[in-house]
Amino acid sequence: MHRLCAASFLILVAGRLAAQPPEPPKLSAPVPDLVRALIAALGDPDFEVRVYAGNALAAIGAPAVESLIASLGSPSRDVRAAAAYALGQMGAAAAPAAAALLVALKDADIDVRRQSAQSLGRILLAQRLPTLPVLQPPAPPTPPPPVFPPENPRP
Repeated sequence: MHRLCAASFLILVAGRLAAQPPEPPKLSAPVPDLVRALIAALGDPDFEVRVYAGNALAAIGAPAVESLIASLGSPSRDVRAAAAYALGQMGAAAAPAAAALLVALKDADIDVRRQSAQSLGRILLAQRLPTLPVLQPPAPPTPPPPVFPPENPRP
């Protein structure tokens, strides 16, 4: 009997352990070091490297906003455009960068202006999404009341 109880307990514990998702692996580098390295990658001559660095900075979120705002003042047009792109990918977390993006709308480079405008739109949209009304499916039409023959027909 004791063996049966012990076996049942082990099966129960093993089932619960298997049901829990594994912890995601942690990055070995601290966030400030990652932000510095990715900001440096925004100046890479390869367009795809700049896009991937921007996406990674967007995934970091709020800790990268100040560095991206500073990058909007870079002498390199590629860095400025990539920084504006990354801020737009962040959505509402990049709201503190709105003033810097407004200034970037008057940049000499067309790509910087485009990315800044798109980023402002994404930030505004992300801020409004929680307040937008949820669309409900239309209610099914109510059937008309049944028509019964009169109880006392008139002659």
